[in-house]
This record gives sequence, structure tokens and C-alpha cells, in this order.
Amino acid sequence: MRIYLFILTLVFSGAALANKGTGELYVNLQKLHSLKRVLYVAAHPDDENTRALAWFSLSEKAETAYFSLTRGDGGQNLIGDELSEELGVLRTQELLAARSFDKARQFFSRAVDFGYSRSAEESFEKWGKAEVLSDLVLVIRQFKPDVIVTRFPPDKRAGHGHHIASAMLAIEAFEKAADPAFLPEQVKEYGSWQATSVYWNSSVWWNTKLDSIAKDNPDYLVADIGGYSPALGMSYNQIGTLARSEHKCQGFGGLIEMGSRIEYFENLAGEKLKDSFFEKNDKSWTKLVDEKFEETFDKLLNDFDFLHPEENVATLFEIQKGLEKLESSPFKREKLKLCNQLIADCIGLHCELISNDYSFLVGEALSLKLNAINRSPLDVELTSISVNGKKQELKGLLSQNRQYTDTVAMDGINTFSDPYWLKQPFDSRFKVDDPSNLGKPQNDASVLGLVEFKIGSESFTIEVPGTYKWRDPSYGERRRDLICVPDFTVNLDQDIAILKPGGETTVRLKVHAFKPDLKIKIHLSTPAGWILSENTIDIDLSKKHEEKYVEFSLKSAENAERGLLTIRDEKGNDLMSYTEIVYDHIPTQIILQPAKMECISLDARIQPGKVAYIKGVDDAVPQAIEQLGFEVETFEVSDLSTLDLSIYQSVVLGIRIYNVHPELGNFDTKLANYVQAGGNLIMQYNTASRSQRNKKFGPVEFQLSRNRVTEEDAEVTFLAADHPIMNYPNKITTKDFDHWVQERGLYFATNWDDAFTPLFAWHDKDQEDVKGALIVAPYGQGQFVYTGISFFRELPKGVEGAYRLFANLLSYQKGE
Repeated sequence: MRIYLFILTLVFSGAALANKGTGELYVNLQKLHSLKRVLYVAAHPDDENTRALAWFSLSEKAETAYFSLTRGDGGQNLIGDELSEELGVLRTQELLAARSFDKARQFFSRAVDFGYSRSAEESFEKWGKAEVLSDLVLVIRQFKPDVIVTRFPPDKRAGHGHHIASAMLAIEAFEKAADPAFLPEQVKEYGSWQATSVYWNSSVWWNTKLDSIAKDNPDYLVADIGGYSPALGMSYNQIGTLARSEHKCQGFGGLIEMGSRIEYFENLAGEKLKDSFFEKNDKSWTKLVDEKFEETFDKLLNDFDFLHPEENVATLFEIQKGLEKLESSPFKREKLKLCNQLIADCIGLHCELISNDYSFLVGEALSLKLNAINRSPLDVELTSISVNGKKQELKGLLSQNRQYTDTVAMDGINTFSDPYWLKQPFDSRFKVDDPSNLGKPQNDASVLGLVEFKIGSESFTIEVPGTYKWRDPSYGERRRDLICVPDFTVNLDQDIAILKPGGETTVRLKVHAFKPDLKIKIHLSTPAGWILSENTIDIDLSKKHEEKYVEFSLKSAENAERGLLTIRDEKGNDLMSYTEIVYDHIPTQIILQPAKMECISLDARIQPGKVAYIKGVDDAVPQAIEQLGFEVETFEVSDLSTLDLSIYQSVVLGIRIYNVHPELGNFDTKLANYVQAGGNLIMQYNTASRSQRNKKFGPVEFQLSRNRVTEEDAEVTFLAADHPIMNYPNKITTKDFDHWVQERGLYFATNWDDAFTPLFAWHDKDQEDVKGALIVAPYGQGQFVYTGISFFRELPKGVEGAYRLFANLLSYQKGE
């Protein structure tokens, strides 16, 4: 779901404004005291076992982190139309939303999710194994876990090549992180690190007899992670299922789980532990600081005041002083940050740094409002704030329950707020210019205040990101982070323009001003053979956030070359487009990219007619159908109750429609009658979920499989070269399968009725041919088609052969 600036009503509130209750405060104190650490490793967002993470983090009180090799860029999307890098941004934030429940941390490598892979070797070849391994070794050396836990085994049982690769990398990184000769520049800064063991978080998915295999087996640790936390008022697996439900775009919303749950962990490398993941951990605060420090901690844990949490502050300051004695390290910074936040929560301190607008320009100085309130009886003084490194002294006395307000200044910055991993072009591995960003889940806040407070003679500092807040009458308070943006942005209304030679279309351009009094000229340029109605457009906008829409015509000459329409300013600089990713369960995200549009001159003939597109998951297929020259109307499944299908030449069912709208089954008879009367029904792919693997679809029956072809250049074999779909109105040749992206298709048909004709066969390397990518059957006077071909990926990327093939699917001639 790509949302632009003028839609602001759905912005995530970001309102994590409440201080911690004393139950959660006490759990955080236990975690501050704990010296246990666990690193969980897998390949994608949603691979992680959130129940296990919640148990490690909140029951074992271990500092826990999840390292995901990829951001899930190559996946599918159940809730919107984001794909590729936009989907990666969305799934990154869903991971962080999950971590807000299970309280684990999040890390990433630079690997790009390029879709399903059949082998670890293919994954390593695309990613660059050495680089991805170095990312994981870096995180191990920084985080210093006692144990490393993988979600998958290092062999074919893991299925997906990325899954296998994640386990193989975990085992190798376990060894390399301990080797001072491996990547010595890392060792110089963080030291080497020897974790105790690597364990695989196994499951009865892989072996239904796992309970008996693991019993009294020295290769396994077995844990019941379904315990209950009175302090938090929830079970750990309950918390884990809430976390997992944040993976909404992958359809992982689930029922809340409570009660006993057994998890199995099999040793893959290192020492075989007997009773606990942490039995070899001999670290103590006595060794790290001194015996008195350990006694101070124990006293606070034993005498914690739940009714008057401010009474714990004096001892927390003693602990803070002990932590300051540690050598500089990520561990020290982590513990001090948690200690300072505990102090703030014990006094009910709320602090915010507010701007009167959510956006600001490169180099623009800001005036920000600092609000703070102390809800305890202690006398608290606000002494200073450093905003992006600029320190300002303050003298603010925070009386109990009285808000303090001051104005602070911020100097300009020189970096846009788009995701750091998308700032450079990439292929199968992201390019990260700043090494300090390696492993980070997201950018640091564009505006960050370090606010210092004093209680008596003691001081503490908390981080306060800059935010913008407003009132939504239908929702309440909403918030979003401050973003640094260009003076203005330009967005074209389409990513690609597909025209027949000699064809012409109208393109709409939106200009958004991020500053007042914007007067500029923008210059359009096209590939050879493309003709614009105007090459220069004058823009005059007087107000900040004012928008202007401009239309121009684009024509394709007979010899037009494929290429990019680009937009530049008067100095020849590429102008940026601005995309917002907006959902209620994540903070609003932005992506800035060079404004451009792919221009494709394509001689794809069609049999003109009307097409009804019944929406499943949001996708860009209807726009592609329109680009071909069909008259397209889109409908919801609910519209089928009154929709007259007989007026449409073709009816297309959107991707995953039965997955997200199982009520479509109520209209199966209506769709069958439409085909029988001479209609052309095209069903695109649906996932073969457990509940649907034995389900039969269509007026002519077939079943779904999990078969797929992941190699986008897999050789195609024509199984019915004389079929009308292969010849009318476009002759399909093997050249039409050149330059595809990511994959050929997924969730192919199986067990189809003899009336079906399969049109294609292809296979991945060292695999057998699969034939269910596109099957077609006559039914009455009409035609029914099922296709698992990834048109939803190929068409938005301008794959010309995919357009020609889809044109043939839609150009059905009744009785032909």
C-alpha cells in the first residue's frame, strides 16, 4: 500500500508514552542484573520463534537478540502492494514491532532476500558469503552471546536455501568470531568472542518423534517455555504469540497461546550443555566491578519498593556509578542506558521533544519544544539537552506533576531520513556506506535529544527522539518521527509506461513542496524515440506542503528505445520521489528515490474488451492490464453478489484471493456459470496452506501444490505450442521468457482434471520438470485458466514477454 503525503489520517501513533508499571520495572531490573546473553539466528522476518525469544528474554532474563540475514524483500504481501525494497522496509518495522513484545533486540546482515532459493550455495553465490559472514561475526563480537540458537538445521531439512545458509553461517561464525586472526580490524575494536555452543531450536515439524528422541539425550536441551509471569500478567508463549502476530503482511496473525509448551534444542557445535544454556557462564558483577556492587544489586532486588518506586532511585544511582567503572564497550552502553531508563520510570518521568511540523530540510535549523513532567515527589532538575550533538544548558525545576516547557535549538543536518540500506543502488547485497550502521535494524533518529536530569547531586541521561504530534478526531493523539527531506519531491503516477509504437498516453506528475515560496523549473528527459508535450515545467508553490499536479503527454515513435524518463532540476541534479509506507501497526516510513519512469515500446496486440478484476491481495496487475489497452474495472469479492459478469470478456481473480477472502467460495457457482456461458476466468496463484492443500478449485477441478520454479532464467518448454493462448493475438516464443525477475512462478497446480492442458514445463537446476504453471480447460462455451506464473512481479517490472503472454490470456475469443 503506497501512500503519499496527502494521506495522513492513518499514521501510526507511536504513542509509547506510558512509563513502565512496577511489575515490568522489576523485570527490567532483573534484566539489568542478568549477565546472560542469547543470539537467535535465522534468514527472514517471521522465521524467528517469538515464543522462544520471549522466554529467553523475559523468563531467563537474558539479553536476547534476533539476527535476520535478510529484511524479507523477496516475499509476498498480504496487506498491501509493497514489494521488493518497500516490502523490506515494512517487514523490518514489523520485526521491530514484534520485538516490542518479546523485548529482544534486532540485527540484520546486508543480504537481500532474492526470493525462494533451493540451496545455500546459490544464496552464498548471490550474497557474497564472505561479506554476510563478516556481518554475523561482527554482531557476535559486539553482542557477545553465551549461546547461539538457530531456527533451522544446516541441511536440506530446512527447505529454503536461505534457511540452510543461516544455520551454516551461524556455525561458521561461532568459530570465526573466536579467531583473533579473522577480520583483525573487528578484533581491534571489539575483541574476539567464544560463545559456548550453537543449538538448533528444533521442532516436531521436522520429526514427529522428537519428544522421545530428545528424552535423556545429551545432544538436546528441553525447556517448557509456557511459564507465567505474575509481574507481567502474561505467559511467555502468550507474549510470543502477540509478537508473532505483528508479522501482519505475511499473514501470521494467530490465536493467543497459553499453557505448557515444550521446545527442543539440539546441539550443532560447541559444548553440550546438561541443564541450562547458561551453566558455563561464570561472569559475575563481583568479577566485573566488585563484591560491594553485587551486594547493592542483591539488596535492590530483595527490597524493591513496588508501591513507591521513587524509593528505589538512590540505589539505582549506586548501580549507575558501578556501571561507569566498566571499560567502554557496547555492553557498558547498553547497561547504562537501561539503568537510566529505570530511574526515569521509577519517577514517572515523561519527556518529549516536539516540532511544529514533521519535516525539515537539509541544513535547516529548528526550534523545538521540550516538555518534561516528573510524577514523583522527588525534586528533579532538568540541567541540559544535547540535540544532535549541540549542547544547551537549562535550569528547569520539575515539581511533582507540573509540566516544564522550554525551547531548544537544533542545527541543520546533511542527511536525508530514508533507510540507510537503500541510499545506494544494490543487487543481491545492500551497500552500506557508514560502517557504524552495519547490523542496525534502522536509521538512528534524525533528531535525537540527550536530556540530562539531576536528583540531588546525582544525574542521569535519557534519549528523546524528535517527534511531531497532532490530534486525530477519530483516533486521538498521533505521532510520527521527524524526517529530513529535500526542498521538494516529484512523483509520477506510474512506474512504467507501456505504449505501442505510435501510441500516446497522459502522465500525471505531483510536486510536493517541503518549504514555502518554491519557484523552480523541472526538466524532463526521455530515451531516444520518445516525445514529450513539454520538456520543462514551471513550478510555483507558496506554502509548505502545498502540492501541484501537472499533466503531460508521452508518445512512442516507431523506433522508440526502452529506457528511463528522468526528472532533474535546473542544475542537472536528479529529483527525488517520496513514498510513505503507512500502517497502524508500525511507525510511518519514508523512501526517497530518484524520480523516474520506465518507458517501454511494446507491440503487444490484444482482442479489446472489458475486464473485471476481483481484488485479492493488493497488487499492480490491474494497472498493467490497463496499460495493455483493456478497459479494466476492479471489484471487491463482496461486489460479486450484484455484479453482472456477462458484460466482461474476462474475469481475473487477484493473487491469493482465496487465502484472504475465503468467502469467495460462496460465488464459485456464479463464476462457473459465467464460464459455462462463454466467459474467460483467470485465477492467479494462491498459497497452498494446510487447510487448502486438498481443496479443489475451479469449475474444472485441480489442486494447489507448493511446486515452484525459483530461477528466473529457467529454460521453458512449450507443451502445447498450437494452443490459442500460445498464438493469439501474439505468437509466444522462447524470447518472451527472457529478462524475467526473481522467479518463474510459485504454487503451481497439481492433480488437475484431464480436461486441462498444461502449456509450460520448466525446472530449477538439478530438479525435475514441473508442469502446473499455467493450465487451461474449456468449460461449456468458455475457458478457465489457473496460473502460478508470477505476473504480479513481472508486470510491474516491465517484463515484455509477461505482458504479451498476459495479453493472450485476456484476449479470449468465445468459441475459439
